[in-house]
Amino acid sequence: MLLQGNPYSLPEALLLSMPMHFRWHLLALIIGASFHFTSSIHADTGKEQDQFVVAGYLPHYRVTTATPESLKPLTDLIYFGLTPPAGGRLDKEPVSPAILQKLQEIKRLNGCRLLLCVGGWNRSEGFSKVTLREGARKQLVKELLAFCRENGFDGVDFDWEHPRGAQELASYQALLTDARESFNPAGLLVTVAQASWQDLGARAYRAVDRIHLMSYDHDYPQATFEKSLTDVERVIQWGCPPHKVTLGVPFYGRSKRREARSYRKLMASHLSPPSNDEINGYAFNGSSTIMQKVRHARQKKLAGIMIWETGQDDPREEFSLLKAIGRQSGRESSAGPR
Repeated sequence: MLLQGNPYSLPEALLLSMPMHFRWHLLALIIGASFHFTSSIHADTGKEQDQFVVAGYLPHYRVTTATPESLKPLTDLIYFGLTPPAGGRLDKEPVSPAILQKLQEIKRLNGCRLLLCVGGWNRSEGFSKVTLREGARKQLVKELLAFCRENGFDGVDFDWEHPRGAQELASYQALLTDARESFNPAGLLVTVAQASWQDLGARAYRAVDRIHLMSYDHDYPQATFEKSLTDVERVIQWGCPPHKVTLGVPFYGRSKRREARSYRKLMASHLSPPSNDEINGYAFNGSSTIMQKVRHARQKKLAGIMIWETGQDDPREEFSLLKAIGRQSGRESSAGPR
């Protein structure tokens, strides 16, 4: 619309009539609002995040001996964890006050997110029952959400090992969808641990913010760089976007007999890091392989790296796998309260 006898439109005329300092102030507000809107759209469309994720599991039996300093490279600390209740109702005190206090201390000092893991190997019995019934499933999500909010957790990590058959898989997908609908509006994450051989389905990949790809426990030798590349390509072909994939790495070795031994124990008799990824019949990932996987995850624009589990690391500076990840990912010096 043009004003009579004025070559400028009404908005232009109003702008020109303002004092110069008001014009600049208005322009700054417009630019700021535009940037905020663009950032919100970027987040909502599910594009890859700027932060490279370093997620590490910390089992309940290692919490008391864990130190904030040893876990500094982590962006996400995953507490392992809870057994899913068949009826959907959590225990009155699912995590002890002492453990909660220690987890909150690590979160506060390191500036990391804190996730609550539900399930795991030998802890997944309740999933088949709780997910089958809609009422129990929604009750579990409701109670997990309340627990996370009350105790400073930034999300939940589901780890069903493993759903069998189409019915259990569909029930699991329903649980993940229910969780997303409750957790995401509250600003909380929903993640899932996924076996490298099992396709969780498109519905699951849409529901979760990240998958933690368990790229280990292969036939001997386990978790080689080549096998991890194959695992990543497979899950992407199944339909999981790369920016939702965290590549899992083991902090332990496995023998041909499937026996496991922590990286710390494997390194115990060594004065310097070994030059290959095999000791006394145990295949593991040394620093070079771990850093190679981190570089690949970055090049592939994956979400990041996941670790099972942090308590198995060798704390010595030249041996530590977590510190190697920190150096390669840029997290070593960036950790701290935020």
